[in-house]
Order: sequence, then C-alpha cells, then structure tokens
Amino acid sequence: MTLKVEDSSKSAGCRKTRLALLWMNLTSEPLIALYTLLPFILRKDLGASTLQLSIFITLRPVLSVFSFYWSAYLTNRKNTLLSNLMGAWLLARLPFLLLPWVNNVWFLLFAAGVYQLFSKAGTPALIEILKVNIPKKPREHIFSFYYVLSFVESVVLGLTIGDILDGSGSNWRLLFFISSLIGLSSIFVQMRIPIQKKEDASHERPSLNKLFIEPWKNCFRLIKSRPDFAHFQWGFMIGGFELMLIAPALSIFYADVLSVSHANIAVARFILMGIGVVCSSVFWRKGIGGISLPKLICFVLVGFGMFPLVLLFAQTNVVFFYLAFLLYGVAQAGSHLIWNLSGTLFAPEEDSFQFSNVNILMVGLRGAVGPLLGGVLCSLFGATTVLALGVGIAFYGAWYMLAKNPAKLPQKAVIET
Repeated sequence: MTLKVEDSSKSAGCRKTRLALLWMNLTSEPLIALYTLLPFILRKDLGASTLQLSIFITLRPVLSVFSFYWSAYLTNRKNTLLSNLMGAWLLARLPFLLLPWVNNVWFLLFAAGVYQLFSKAGTPALIEILKVNIPKKPREHIFSFYYVLSFVESVVLGLTIGDILDGSGSNWRLLFFISSLIGLSSIFVQMRIPIQKKEDASHERPSLNKLFIEPWKNCFRLIKSRPDFAHFQWGFMIGGFELMLIAPALSIFYADVLSVSHANIAVARFILMGIGVVCSSVFWRKGIGGISLPKLICFVLVGFGMFPLVLLFAQTNVVFFYLAFLLYGVAQAGSHLIWNLSGTLFAPEEDSFQFSNVNILMVGLRGAVGPLLGGVLCSLFGATTVLALGVGIAFYGAWYMLAKNPAKLPQKAVIET
C-alpha cells in the first residue's frame, strides 16, 4: 500500500511539473521573441549608435555572471529550488510592466538588463526540478517537445506582430507590457510544483568567501576534473563568442545595409526561425542520445556559421535573408537542447545545477569581450566584414570539436532510460 501511495505521489508530481514546464514555455515565448528584436528596435526606432548597441549587447551576457551567484547558493540550500525559480521569473518581467508609462531609453536598457540577469538565474533550479520530478526517459523528449510548441506559437505571432510594430513607433512598448503580464501568469502554475523537502546540510550563514569566491573555485575545479565537460565548454565558447561578436553587426546590417522593415524582421524571426526549430527538433532529440556529442555540437556550430554567410547573400536577394533565419532556427534548436540539458547529460547521478552554473558563467565571460570587440570592428571595417569574420570563427569551432576531441573520452552522451 505504501509503495502505491508513493508511486501515485510521484506520478502526480510529474504531471504537475510537466504542466508547469508547458505553461512556462508557452507564456514566455512572446516576451522572448520580442526581446530578440530589441537591438533592431534600438537602431531602427531610437537611432542607437554602434557603441550603444555594443554596450546593450554586452550587458546581457555579462549580467549572467550575477545570475550565476543567484543560483550558486543552491549548492547548500536545495530546499530553495522552487522559490529560487519563482523569484527569478517574477523579477525578470516586472520592469517591462512600466514601459507604457516610462518613455526613457535608459529605463529600457535597465529593464532589459534586469530581464537578462534573472531570465537565466532560475535555469539551474528549473533543470534540477525536472531531474527530480520527471523520470529520465521522457525528460529530454518533453523538454524538446515543449520548446517546439513555443516556436509553433512564435510562428502564429509572426503573422501579425510585424504589422503591429510597423503601425506605430510606440506599439512595441504595449507589446512588451502585454507579453510580460502573460509571462507572469506562470507563477501560479509554478506554485503547484511539488518539491520533496530535504534537511539542508548546514543552516549557517555563508561567509563572503563562500558566497563570492567558492562558486568560481567549484566551477573551475569541475572543468579541470572533467575533461569531457571542458571540451564541451570550449566548443560552446567558440560558437557563443561568434554569436556575441556579430551581434552588433546584425542590427546595423539589417537596418542600414538591407533596410528591412519591422514586418520583415518579425517574419524572419518569428516564422522562418520557428519553422527551422520545429522541423529540426526530431533530429536533435534523437541525435542527443545516439550521435556523438562532439559531432552534434559540430552540426550546431556549422549552422551558426551558415547564418551570417547566407545573410551576406541577402544583399542580392531578400530570399537569402529569410533562408538565413531558417538555418539559424535549425542550429538554435540543437543549441538550446544541448546547452540546457548538458547538466543532466554530464551528471546523470550528481547534482545537475553545478554543471548548469558553469554554462551560465561561461556566457558571461565570452559576453564581456565579444560584443564590444564586434562593435569596435564594425566601426573600423563595417558590419559586412564582421559577419564574414563570424563565419570563419564558427567553422573553426566545428573543426575543433572533431579534431581536438580527446581520444580517451566517451564519444556518446547516451541518456539513461
């Protein structure tokens, strides 16, 4: 009888967690999609300079370092998983609710910075909750499937949102307000996620050394002790640096070289990229359990390299502009799945948030250099040259993942079932 009660409790916990994850994906997609358009809005509507774009793009990944501290506290306080997730989710969206009444560029940058700070802060807690509440076999399938559903939603949004943005120069403020309000509704679903209470190992207040220095030591110790994880991080570092480097060039290229409209960029980002994600999701979901991890990341990096390469051809025909976003969607689907679930891949029995924390930290480190360097190169050589440089970096990363893979490491990150 006791076993049946426990099984029933676990099944109910799994259902509630799956529902929460589904609702979080669906309600967060409008804001996520709009946020990706912010650099274009800054350039097109507010006339932001190359330096301003570089600073804005730099703030996003650099703030991930502070996100790292938000979740690093979980190491000794595992009972705070749910409050950690809900607190980060709430704080990330609150500033956008004031946009319709605050007509200030600096406040927009502040709201974007807060969003970037807390949107990643809750990720380690979320991944650990999924690991605890959802069995190993369906976990990766559910995570991938719900991500695909969010992009199906994105395709639908793309049918109208471009015209709304082109209708008035202030419509984007209202859209941010509405999408943030929708996202906050997930709080009520998250409250129902069951978390098994465990007594923390220590209730002592952590020292400054433990709070600020120890998380860094733990991350670098983990990388040093796990050559397979270190190789994975280097591959993502190269690919992520390429995307950070070309980020300032993209908005300048769209607005100044291609002269695309809000409708063009919305259709490309919402519809074409969404189609790429949806159509490639089956490949990535099956590949993550059957294809060697270095080869899988190699495919992702090739896709990231093809994105700026095909964009360069958009100067001759706008079809290439849409094709570039289609290819980017394919690569992004693989990147999203591998990056977010890498903790469960490398730590099937350990605490996954230690690995997730390293991912967040590395985003901040590469983001401290890439966007500013890309902005300087744009000023010196132009956006087109920076995009071409990005192609070379991404293809080098793909070569590195295969040619430099340590021979003694296991080639496949097979998911236990």
